[in-house]
Amino acid sequence: MADPPKFTIRRITPEEKPLSEPTLPLQNQEQTPAPPSPKTPTPQPSLGTSTGGHFRSVNSVLAFLGSVFGTRLSETAVVRRTPQGTWWAEVAVAHERIAPLIWTAGGRPFVCHNQQWVALSLLGDLLPDNANTEQLDVSSWVIVDLAELLALASLPPSRYRGATVLDVITPGSLGRWILRRATALSLDVTLTSALQQPLNNQQQQASDVLLVQLQAKGNRTILQPSGVLLIQLRAKGNRIIPAALVHRLTSLPYTTVAASSTDPDRGRILVDVRQRLTLAPSLIEPMIPESEIWVLGTADVGNWRLTTIGNQVDGSLLLDAPQLPQAKSPSLAKAQIPAPISVQLVPRPGTGRQVDAVLLDDTELSWLRNLLMGRPVGEMAFLLPGPGYHLLTAPGGLPAQIPLGIPLVCIGPGALYIELGMDFYPPLPDASRQQRFQLNSQTAVVVARNQTYRFNTAQIAPAWSLWVGEAPAVQEGLSPQGKKLLNNIIPQQLRQQESKKGIKGLLKPKQVKRVEGVGLLEQAQQAELQGDLVKAAALLEKAGYPGQAGRLYERIAMGGK
Repeated sequence: MADPPKFTIRRITPEEKPLSEPTLPLQNQEQTPAPPSPKTPTPQPSLGTSTGGHFRSVNSVLAFLGSVFGTRLSETAVVRRTPQGTWWAEVAVAHERIAPLIWTAGGRPFVCHNQQWVALSLLGDLLPDNANTEQLDVSSWVIVDLAELLALASLPPSRYRGATVLDVITPGSLGRWILRRATALSLDVTLTSALQQPLNNQQQQASDVLLVQLQAKGNRTILQPSGVLLIQLRAKGNRIIPAALVHRLTSLPYTTVAASSTDPDRGRILVDVRQRLTLAPSLIEPMIPESEIWVLGTADVGNWRLTTIGNQVDGSLLLDAPQLPQAKSPSLAKAQIPAPISVQLVPRPGTGRQVDAVLLDDTELSWLRNLLMGRPVGEMAFLLPGPGYHLLTAPGGLPAQIPLGIPLVCIGPGALYIELGMDFYPPLPDASRQQRFQLNSQTAVVVARNQTYRFNTAQIAPAWSLWVGEAPAVQEGLSPQGKKLLNNIIPQQLRQQESKKGIKGLLKPKQVKRVEGVGLLEQAQQAELQGDLVKAAALLEKAGYPGQAGRLYERIAMGGK
């Protein structure tokens, strides 16, 4: 993988040295200005293989460099500033490939020819020597670095679009206010101490009040780096940091609220949320020293380079717990549970559940017999008798409307029935129903208005027992005359060959197999009353009642009620 793009930085020769030397930051009053970086020769492209561009603004230069580095046409570039305030950039790429990018960025392409930079035509050709062609001598123009370019650039405006992580660069006096507001919104806060100095040492920052000015020899002004706080705000989960908080933070003096575009934890270039970087951050960060963080703020705050001088500190450790009066605990002897609330049965409008059972009195039970005779519901319904009141139900619920008694629905757990259209207030959890009504596998409880009944599931009987009496006596065996007739029919030889056991087996009538579905229905009803809806639904399917089994599966999906 190729090395990341970088600017070529070298020591300026006396001929190229500007008239006014830049102010150099000091670490303390006794420290002298840092010496210039070691001399590294500027790569001079060979004749005919280098192309330069003359630009009117810094933003045009950055746009050009972004296109060159982004397309990997070159990994180095030399940028100069003219005495008139215009800009020059050159790269070691043939003009056939680089000239269109210069035109697109708003510049004028030049090619190095006979030790001179000669302007190209609109078609990208080199004009003849006798033509009146613009020529430039850039050797005396001052070379600038990336920090100065970014410090002088005018970033286009933007707005906060939501972020989970934000970095706030602010004076230490405002740190506690920011910490309180962020923690009140349940944001994670970390703080790091840092030293701040202008990104471009020659620029006049609007916030120079933060720097200590020291008078050195002559009239030269030396700027002392000032201390700031680098505060990181992080939202929890999938939340974003509220825009209202960001608006308040950006209104604070000398404060920059930035979001890193490359590293959510913290990148090495931070741009104010109210601005947008014209050059891709992934191209800039490899050129930034590892010990520095560059901050691009608004015009009233300025652009800075930060150097952290400590480890991150958890902001929650810096907050004091509020002093609250100590509450006196009551004596254990006087402690008692509050008085319980009486549970009532209240109407519940909007119910559309199908009827699972019916509560009948003795008079309605006699009417029910005439209603069920000859109807399909009488074949699968079951009756739980009680003292004065009786419960009529069927596995999976009654398949038809019964115009008698009090309609009921099963609410569970187990066989707990409540009047249709009614409900408990306050609501009763399943555990409280189980305990208060003493529900078990042998009990069915019915709760209606002003009446509650308990039935024993062991006394269950099929509904058809209301009208079906005892079966008539069935005579079996053979009379003496029948035996004599049978002996006359069977040949004598066959009687001699067959043993007595064989004759009895021949004369024994065949047993008729009991219809299986009748027993499965009763088993399904018992399983439903015991709260085992899965078993009851499976038995109904086996007995040939898929519709009733489907109703039980619906109750299972609704929570087993």
